[in-house]
Amino acid sequence: MRTRVLTLLAAATVAVAAPATASAATVIGGFSAGLVNVTSSTAAIGADSTFSNSGSAVLGSSGDLSTVGVFTPFTTSSVTATKGADVTFSALFGSFSGKVASIATGLNYVTVYTLGDFIPAASSGYDAGKASIAFTFNQAGGAGSDISGSFSFASPPSGVPEPATWGMMIAGAAMAGAAVRRRRASTKVAAA
Repeated sequence: MRTRVLTLLAAATVAVAAPATASAATVIGGFSAGLVNVTSSTAAIGADSTFSNSGSAVLGSSGDLSTVGVFTPFTTSSVTATKGADVTFSALFGSFSGKVASIATGLNYVTVYTLGDFIPAASSGYDAGKASIAFTFNQAGGAGSDISGSFSFASPPSGVPEPATWGMMIAGAAMAGAAVRRRRASTKVAAA
């Protein structure tokens, strides 16, 4: 018994004396950004349009990236609203490299969702990790008018529901509303 106690004590001493290896943490946070002087390869924006800009700036940040100040500039590549197209950005705080995963279009807007990898600046102390960017381009005046652009960055990646999922959520909410209306109607009849 005494031997076991001494062995455990020796093991604990070695564990405490051993140098701890520092491990960087994955980034958990995000930021929103505005795109400056956005142009499109097509007069009316839509799927397959390529969006260019002359610059980008952070508008707000959260989590681990909350130290990234408002108006911090960075460069963003052109964004083509085609599944599989490359997307990158680079800044003093890190860079992103990814591919377009999905596109949503509507009257005068295009949303481009990308998945990829965030590589923090060496001085940040974070490990590289998976991330996502959701770009939104608006052309309020219709074909040929000015285009505004913004995006939100998230690490770890934020999920974007598929169109079928949105449809099921809307149908579920409609059925729940119908059930409530039916219950109210049957309560009034029973009370009369």
